[in-house]
Amino acid sequence: MSHHLNRRRFLYLAGGATAATATAAAAWAGLLREQIKRGPSLTLPGIAGSTTTTSTTTTSTTTTSTTTVAPTTTSLIPGQGPRKPVLVVVQMQGGNDGLNTLVPLNGRYQDARPTLALGDHEMLELSGNQDFALHSALAPLLPLWETNLLTAVTGIGIPGQGRSHFTASDSWHSGRTDRGVTGWLGRWLDATASGPANPLRAVSLGGGAPILAAQQQLSTVIHSPQNFNLYTPPNSDGETLTDAFLRVASPLSTDPILADAQQAIFSTFNALAALETTAGNPSPWSGEETYTTLLDTAANLINLDLGTEVIVVSVHGFDTHSYQRSAHEELLTNLADGLASFHQRLEADGHADRVLTVTTSEFGRRLEENGSAGTDHGTAGTQFIIGPNQGIIGQVDLDNLVDGDVPIYVDTRSMYATALDWLGGPTDEILGKKYDRLTATI
Repeated sequence: MSHHLNRRRFLYLAGGATAATATAAAAWAGLLREQIKRGPSLTLPGIAGSTTTTSTTTTSTTTTSTTTVAPTTTSLIPGQGPRKPVLVVVQMQGGNDGLNTLVPLNGRYQDARPTLALGDHEMLELSGNQDFALHSALAPLLPLWETNLLTAVTGIGIPGQGRSHFTASDSWHSGRTDRGVTGWLGRWLDATASGPANPLRAVSLGGGAPILAAQQQLSTVIHSPQNFNLYTPPNSDGETLTDAFLRVASPLSTDPILADAQQAIFSTFNALAALETTAGNPSPWSGEETYTTLLDTAANLINLDLGTEVIVVSVHGFDTHSYQRSAHEELLTNLADGLASFHQRLEADGHADRVLTVTTSEFGRRLEENGSAGTDHGTAGTQFIIGPNQGIIGQVDLDNLVDGDVPIYVDTRSMYATALDWLGGPTDEILGKKYDRLTATI
């Protein structure tokens, strides 16, 4: 598959939300300079409203008056959004080692990994199951297992996905065999859209989310929640700059690309205003996002009832080709701490019953460890689902490898179908065919 960066490919990789703004960036620079010179003169839409601006243009022969309504969104007033089901997708970017996450207790595991195989003291027993154990770093997830809220899906992948980050990611993001330019959740956004657009209906935290790439609907991409604001240069007046920045967004341009960028500006500032209502003081930022910080922002979005239905959280670092043992333990600790604290927040805020959380990673790792105390790209891996179920789905057959890889027993699209059913919508149409739904068994 070619990866030439054409316009369609750029929109896909960007995850949709930032593309329109980036396209018009050069035009805004000049417009901003002119608007700052003119000074404040326009009342702009607040979180929940819109404003009407009237401009009069005079030529040598005619005088015309035009009225333009500024872009509108659904209400972003905290507590006013509908309490719909929410899906949270937690991405482990780089290819998580499923065999050292949910450890098989039989087969060739120990022999194939002389330095990486976990010892008894590094594994946690799963009550009611004799075939698998959890990495000890995942101890914060045990209470979820004990309360029937944690499902592990092992041997999961997409047939033919390959071992390349690019092709495997394309397969996982699109959820279709043709690996088109839209993501499986982007198609859901298009298929279920109704009423005025809500920029916070789908949010990506920690980076772009190609799974949200859609034909019509835009999502909000927040690389770092702590830095999600309008940069004000030193010795500049923030209010004047903000006013000028917003005034370039009205009236809407007749150029569709610029109009999309203007709509993105309103959406962005609405999102900023909404997120600023979050209670509490942010903890000092270390310069590196963790699952805990990102999922805390996710919990805030859900608790504000802004109509958010899909949240994608991404952390990189799972491509453990060398010195895997300590690095992977740290990654899993980060994951488990984040998921556990997130669920505790949902319980405390009264939202746990309407949130389904699933993990994804573009592939698993090969059975044999390599010569650098790490593991190389494989195919099938292990994912988790936090919701109203408990058990193990799938299997790991280490005695019948496929070209050195753990064979795929569960199609990733079955997990997607289960998640889409949770949200509601034309699941089979979105995925291109009907896939089995997941049913956990201990």
